[in-house]
Amino acid sequence: MEKGEIIAVVLAGGLGTRLLPITLAVPKPLVKVNKRPFLGYLLSKISKMGIRNCLLLTGYKHGKVEAYCGNGKKWDLDISYSVERMPLGTGGALLNAKGKIKTTALVINGDTYSDFNIGEFLKFHKKRRALATIFAMRGSLSGKGAIKADKSGRVAHFLEKQKSGTGLFNAGAYLIEPEALALLHRKIWGRKKGKFSLEEQGFSILMARRRLSAYRGKGRFLDIGTFESLASAGKFDFKKRC
Repeated sequence: MEKGEIIAVVLAGGLGTRLLPITLAVPKPLVKVNKRPFLGYLLSKISKMGIRNCLLLTGYKHGKVEAYCGNGKKWDLDISYSVERMPLGTGGALLNAKGKIKTTALVINGDTYSDFNIGEFLKFHKKRRALATIFAMRGSLSGKGAIKADKSGRVAHFLEKQKSGTGLFNAGAYLIEPEALALLHRKIWGRKKGKFSLEEQGFSILMARRRLSAYRGKGRFLDIGTFESLASAGKFDFKKRC
């Protein structure tokens, strides 16, 4: 599979409560870093990776996201949208858009930026025959999801939002197969459609099938989800090649 055959999916529908009162005016992905909406950096990265199809999962203040991104032409992308009418969480947002995800999806959090080689990431994912693969890095676990994986990369434990420690953490990017979404739909939304977390509930189902992997990557990581991390984002070099 070539990079151009996958779809990039950006989770951009959260309320951004940790950045209040800034997010009273704009959704979190549009918070500005160096006078530019953060989402613009993500879309530029997606385009530079050679991906052309991009799906934005929006909710809170979705009109502002659509006004900024449009059809994606300025990034040489073909952007489409899936709008959640009520907060659905990361997992619910993906299942809400399941009908638009027909191929392997590169799913990216709308408030994180990490360096990764998409070719190597995709190669590992396909070799492992995983339903989903987490892009993982090693460092501080404070405020991040902690991953326990064996030498082959199979994830045995995932613990969301740690308070301290160091180890392998979730860097906010995943490769997910349509088969994984179909499985989660049967297991979770088959009973009742509603809000759920991909990280807390979805990953546990994939782990039980022994089909969740972690790709150990290196590089830089940026999360703008808190005022502390947002304050440091201005020093981040988005033009640096990964």
